[in-house]
Amino acid sequence: MRVVITAPSLDESKNVSGISTVVGQMLKAENIDYVHFIAGKGDDERRNLGWLCRQLVLPIRFYRAIKKADIVHVNTALNPLSIFRDLVLAKIAKCFRKPVIIHVHGGRYLVEEFRSCFLKTLAHRMLATADLVLVLSDTEREFLSNRWDDLRVEVLRNAISSDEFTVGCKSDNLIVFMGRMHESKGLEELKAAFKSLKGENFLFHAYGNGPMRELFIREMRSILGEKFYYGGIVSGSEKIRILSEADIVVLPSRYGEGLPMVLLEAMASGCIVIASRIASIVELIDDGINGFLIEPRDVNNLIEKLNFALEADESEKLRIRQNARRTIESGYDLRGYLQRLEEFYRRVLK
Repeated sequence: MRVVITAPSLDESKNVSGISTVVGQMLKAENIDYVHFIAGKGDDERRNLGWLCRQLVLPIRFYRAIKKADIVHVNTALNPLSIFRDLVLAKIAKCFRKPVIIHVHGGRYLVEEFRSCFLKTLAHRMLATADLVLVLSDTEREFLSNRWDDLRVEVLRNAISSDEFTVGCKSDNLIVFMGRMHESKGLEELKAAFKSLKGENFLFHAYGNGPMRELFIREMRSILGEKFYYGGIVSGSEKIRILSEADIVVLPSRYGEGLPMVLLEAMASGCIVIASRIASIVELIDDGINGFLIEPRDVNNLIEKLNFALEADESEKLRIRQNARRTIESGYDLRGYLQRLEEFYRRVLK
């Protein structure tokens, strides 16, 4: 079975992307012949004339890529540029009678209302083109089905190889942020929270890339001084080591999340996770049991949960860590994910 799958670059040194991480996991499937078609902007890629020219030839490149495909698997997010691009790609695939799966990974308008009827119409047309729409949780399926009742929607929760992640010797009160440095990730809330907490006993390490990287690093160094460390982009064994040592992983996103891979990886590593109560995260984290949920944009709520995690005794921390690890092992394991994905492929081929 030959599947052309779209995603940004899988090179984590060029691109910090949850979609890329998910697709990297899919490529581990033994029974599927995947062809990766690069669609999406790298972190340091500017939207200039060169970028525009690449977008103009994208449909031609895509047509050439899918000629021998059995299935086209389009990974998207409900953001304006992704909607425009992936509507075109899906329509091209259908013009050549290819079965299409559209796999939704968050985006601003997954749960928020569209700001324009035109964009909402385009999003609907994109999703309705698919033979099957995949989302990351029952919560997301409900959002889409309530908005448009003519879509064929199934749930495929993100997953990881939990055996690759270990619970190491935790560094006391080491807080880690790992991901794309963009305002949607709640960077302003992090800065405000750490201003309030800077007198407490902790270290804050940040990893990743994105448009706000330089500003965020500069301001965090000003706020925390030697308590702050920026470690660049990490992947593979280095990421596994960092998470195995981290005490707390924080992701106070404002919007746009699906089911962040870093949360799955952190929980498998026995970290105490603090994340926003949005999209599929509400199905992953049981507040106070295997991690903590906060309200988006609520700095006081973030400070409260950080304080609680920092001051909890070892028995309380151990309870949360063990529950987090069990959650991933029981419900987010890669073997079951790949089996379910193959079932979806066979369904659209019938």
